[in-house]
Amino acid sequence: MGKSRNHFITTSITCLLISVSHSIAQDIIIKKDNEQIKAKIIEIGTTEIKFKYFDAPDGPTVVISKKEVKSLKIEGKADKLISVNEFKDDPMSVSNSAIIDKTSSIKFNFFSPLSHHLAFSYEWMIRPGFNWEAGLGIVGPGVGASDSYMNYHPKGVFVRTGPKFLLGNSSDIEIEGARYAHPLKGRYFKIETIIYSLSTDHSAYQSNFNGNNTTSSVGVHNNYLGLALDIQYGRQFIFGNFITVGWYMGVGYGMEDKATSFSGTPIPNYYDWDPRRYSHTFFGEDFPMAFTGGFNIGYIFRTPYWLSKPRVSNREPSRHSMLRDQ
Repeated sequence: MGKSRNHFITTSITCLLISVSHSIAQDIIIKKDNEQIKAKIIEIGTTEIKFKYFDAPDGPTVVISKKEVKSLKIEGKADKLISVNEFKDDPMSVSNSAIIDKTSSIKFNFFSPLSHHLAFSYEWMIRPGFNWEAGLGIVGPGVGASDSYMNYHPKGVFVRTGPKFLLGNSSDIEIEGARYAHPLKGRYFKIETIIYSLSTDHSAYQSNFNGNNTTSSVGVHNNYLGLALDIQYGRQFIFGNFITVGWYMGVGYGMEDKATSFSGTPIPNYYDWDPRRYSHTFFGEDFPMAFTGGFNIGYIFRTPYWLSKPRVSNREPSRHSMLRDQ
């Protein structure tokens, strides 16, 4: 009976020691600059490693990019140094980081100067498959003469903005049988809001047939203030991870306030119909449809820091600030 009790006590102590030794097992992260971090590794992901500092097992979880790590020494693997490359990286984050990191594009409507305005837009990625685009248009400048017959001189400004949803099937790279799309490339649909303020000046002619058969000219000034909401479908292509080329077309509804004044004698029952709003085409209150379309060329670059979200694990400080503080 005594021997059995002693054997039980010995076995219990041994199990306890083994459990304690495993609970305090120490891993080592060796960075590429040869700095060694004593840690308890929690997770090895495709692009990063999550761990807690060995001296602070109840502290926050820290994240370090695998690009910064040369090798790992994991307790329980016979103290073997393990190359971080043994854990396969996501191809989107390694050989294609130069592609994936460029998630912004500033664009120009290539044909806008031909219709007396300049239109620009900026697109950036919110998350994969979901981008945002905002644009600005200045009405007036352009190439070629104004409508010489009517002496037409438009002036104004418009802004346009809305979410952009990529539809997939726009493969840009293929690695190890996996296909990935550039975050700015492919077919998409966009919900866009357009706000505009526009004025036009032109000449109207009226004839007097009361015995003298004369024709007189009257200056007409129109002010437009309006709003349009449309749904667009388009496609954007990437060339050399440097240039975007894309087209779009859309349809929606519009509302507008129009005021007309004359520089001379007002023309009774004067009706001036012109669907051009430069940001879109609008057919008036009787048929309040808005139509859009365009062809853009853009330049790709990294999204500015203030538009990108810092990477934080478990709502703790970012991995870079955590490492600097140690």
